[in-house]
Amino acid sequence: MAAPWHGVDFVLGPQGFFLAEACAKLTWSPTEDRGLRYLFENFTLDTDRRELLCGTRAVAVEPKVFDLLAYVISNRERVVSRDGLIEAVWAGRIVSESTLTSCINAARGAIGDSGEGQRLIKTLPRKGIRFVGSVREAELPNLAARLQDFGNGLADKASVAVLPFQAMNGDAELSSFSDGLTEDIITGLSRTNGVWVIARNTMFTYKGRAIDVRAVAKDLGVRYVLEGSARKDEDRLRVTAQLVEADTGHHIWAAKIDRPLLRLFDLQDDVTQCIVASVQTQLIVSEGKAVARKSNPSSRVGDLLARARERLYQPTAEGLIDLIALAESALALEPANGEAYRLIATGIWHQAYIGFIPWDRAAAERVMSFAQRAVVAEHADEYAHWMLGLAHLMMGQHDRALVSLKRALSINPNCSLAYGSSGTVLAWQGASDLSIANNEIALRINPGDPTNYHRYFGLALAHYLAARYDRALEYAALVVQLRPDWWLALMIYAATLAQVGRLTEAGSVCAELRNLRPDVTTAVLHNLPFAQELSRLQLAEGLTKAGLPEG
Repeated sequence: MAAPWHGVDFVLGPQGFFLAEACAKLTWSPTEDRGLRYLFENFTLDTDRRELLCGTRAVAVEPKVFDLLAYVISNRERVVSRDGLIEAVWAGRIVSESTLTSCINAARGAIGDSGEGQRLIKTLPRKGIRFVGSVREAELPNLAARLQDFGNGLADKASVAVLPFQAMNGDAELSSFSDGLTEDIITGLSRTNGVWVIARNTMFTYKGRAIDVRAVAKDLGVRYVLEGSARKDEDRLRVTAQLVEADTGHHIWAAKIDRPLLRLFDLQDDVTQCIVASVQTQLIVSEGKAVARKSNPSSRVGDLLARARERLYQPTAEGLIDLIALAESALALEPANGEAYRLIATGIWHQAYIGFIPWDRAAAERVMSFAQRAVVAEHADEYAHWMLGLAHLMMGQHDRALVSLKRALSINPNCSLAYGSSGTVLAWQGASDLSIANNEIALRINPGDPTNYHRYFGLALAHYLAARYDRALEYAALVVQLRPDWWLALMIYAATLAQVGRLTEAGSVCAELRNLRPDVTTAVLHNLPFAQELSRLQLAEGLTKAGLPEG
């Protein structure tokens, strides 16, 4: 029976979507769509590669969401009924209303539409939905030309093949979990800008076969292969994963993830987040270093941006200057490149936050200008919204910052940076417990991120403002260990030491701070993004006890 829901006139139910995604093979692949690209607005739906592009950037979509989009676009001359969708996308399986609703809403979100706006996918009450956007169809070139195009595309991108994760215990439930995990990792990695991920249909042809990783990489023309396995005992699940560099056969990242064996779908989401976030970070660092190792690094946009991304993970004064210069060079070649705008904003923000340039209105306005242009150019990119959130924080607009970061997480729920930066904003806002929760999620998702000193600073500040000084001291000491040259780290460490009564040590740290920034006094706190005056006064109290001059 039809039930009205958020812009759609037929809905789906509780567990159906997740069961379908984890356990079911794709069942709809209309022959008339093979070899077709659908072009609408700034999007391209490639039915052959099963890829949705916004401009040149891949937009990650779940397999069923892709199928739904392909079906409604290919049948855009008519209204598609609820039963027609279920038959085409789910092969007639029983699907709950909330599952169908979620899938349609996800399809709208992937192409910048919404249930309120219905610019592209329109609901016709009690009849169904219809794709109403203007569409052009383009036939794909022949196979040889497509392979050439594939190779050219990979030249600017890190390319990854995710082998089906092996179920080591051999039972059906674990095998289903491993298949679902593989699909989710492929989907999650495909969200990463500058990364080319081989489609799941291709990768599942390797399931159950003895695999030579380097041979697979050669066959598929990729630079990296991710492989892994899952095993369980009575109450524990263990997932191992390795990222292999194809040219050398070296493992550039490996992880062992142990979790209590509770609800498998929750476990699948948890493990996917950890693996995707960690691999994203490793790819950015590895690709940047690979480009830099070239005897004559090219000035192509892709190479310039790869080198700029890698500088973010070594944020020295010189590294951040290089990052901005590289992104500016990319922007000169491609003036509408959203990632270049975002990287410039990110570089300036880190220069100010770490203390290489003043944290002032002029810097904040520059960051905001570039961040806003990044969002305009790449409205479906989570990192553009993440950066806009930090720009709002710099302007002292905490609520708007959280809206942008929430948008980033709606695009990519695996975005550890968005969770961590939400924790940072909430710490400055004085919402200590929420800050701690978000920072801990970020650390759980991506424990090996080289920039996790930001997470530890957020935890130190949040515990400090909650007057839990012993806990604050644990994290403040860790931040200083990781970034002894960061003035905010020294500041929170000195104040926390003073609040627990270790005044001699606090004085020594205060001297280090003054050595780093000779002119610093408690007056500098007026420039920092505290949302509450009481929070500023509380930190000033600790710094005064530590011996920092008042100003």
